[in-house]
Amino acid sequence: MQTAPAIRNLCQTAVFFGAMFASTIASAGIKSDRQLAAIITQTPAPQIVAEGSQMKTAEQAAAVISGAQTFWGIGESMQPLYNPNTAIVVRPIAYNEIKKGMTLVYTKRNGHVVAHSVIGEDAHGYVVQGVNNDQADRESVNERNLIGVVVAAFASSDSELRIELARELVSKGRLTREAARI
Repeated sequence: MQTAPAIRNLCQTAVFFGAMFASTIASAGIKSDRQLAAIITQTPAPQIVAEGSQMKTAEQAAAVISGAQTFWGIGESMQPLYNPNTAIVVRPIAYNEIKKGMTLVYTKRNGHVVAHSVIGEDAHGYVVQGVNNDQADRESVNERNLIGVVVAAFASSDSELRIELARELVSKGRLTREAARI
């Protein structure tokens, strides 16, 4: 499997952050600079808040958005974009307003709620994938299982790898500094 140059460069940078970070980026599934740029542009960067206040802050933000809900991120599928224990605010979105790179929240057939980013479309709906997953989800997001789109995120720390990934994409001209939110 060929590694995209941005990911390869991030792996080299990650050595300075320790083995844990290096293994995270080395296993990151989305390799396309174009898809990563779309995700960073369309998905909000986490706002940093005090440890333990992530969900309370997310609930306050959701309270002023019609129909918004909050969810607690517990997995690693969205690293380096979001660390585990990131609280997200999700608002309803019209199905025809969905764009590549948005992070959608949907309910899988088994009842699990998942937040993953749009990487394409197929005959069944939008194809989504966790940034850190090797493959797209087996289920597509459609009008029946869609909960909404992530509009805010609150974490006790930002991911150094998200910042480095954004910087790399800016240096390649794939993102503007404003879009990268760095």
